[in-house]
This record gives sequence, C-alpha cells and structure tokens, in this order.
Amino acid sequence: MDKLGLPIVLLAALWGAVNTTLSFFQFINARRDMMFELIDKCGYCPEQTLGPVEIYLTNLLPLTLGNIIFLYLISYVILSIPRHMKIENDEEAQRLKKACNIIAILPIFGALSFCGGAVFDLMILIRALK
Repeated sequence: MDKLGLPIVLLAALWGAVNTTLSFFQFINARRDMMFELIDKCGYCPEQTLGPVEIYLTNLLPLTLGNIIFLYLISYVILSIPRHMKIENDEEAQRLKKACNIIAILPIFGALSFCGGAVFDLMILIRALK
C-alpha cells in the first residue's frame, strides 16, 4: 500500500486541478460573454448597476486571479511531494521527482494560460470601450 498511495495522491491532485480549472473556465467564459454582450448592446452601460467594467472587476478578474493562484498552489504541492517522502532508494527517489515535475507541467501551463487570457481580456475590454 505504501507504493500505491503516492500515485493515488498525485492523480487526485491532478484531477482536482483539472476539474476545478474546467469549472473556472466555464464560469469565466460565461462572464466574458455577458460582459461583451453588454458592450455590444450599450457600451459602458452607465444606466445599469452592473456594466461591463463592473463585471470585469467584480467577476472576471477575481475568478481568473483565484484560478491562477489555485493552479500555482497545486503545482507547488505536487513539486514539493518528493521533499516530504522518505525514499531510501535513490533511483526510486529520482523517478518520483521526475514524475512530479512532469505532472506539475499541466497546472503550471494552465496558470500561464489563464494569465495570458486575463491580459487578452483586459486588452479587448479596453479596445471595445474606446
């Protein structure tokens, strides 16, 4: 059971990151669509309580930043697993470190993608409201 526990933990961490990221992505896209529908309809929409800028600042941006932080934390946890494992076999320890490094690529890539998406959303919002 000792050797089986670690892959299960890694798989659970990766599944949690992917599942959460997909949920965030779906919610962020819905807010982005809502924001740009308002821009197409009425520009800044000063007569509405929640205009496009407010939706960006109160929904889209915090959700994106929260997801980026979450993905970096998951990456950190996955990358720190080898330091906390007591493996006496050096070859097995190296394989574990390599596996953790490879597995951490997905959440790191996701975080970088959401960073790029946040910058792109901001540029499009600024351009659409000019």
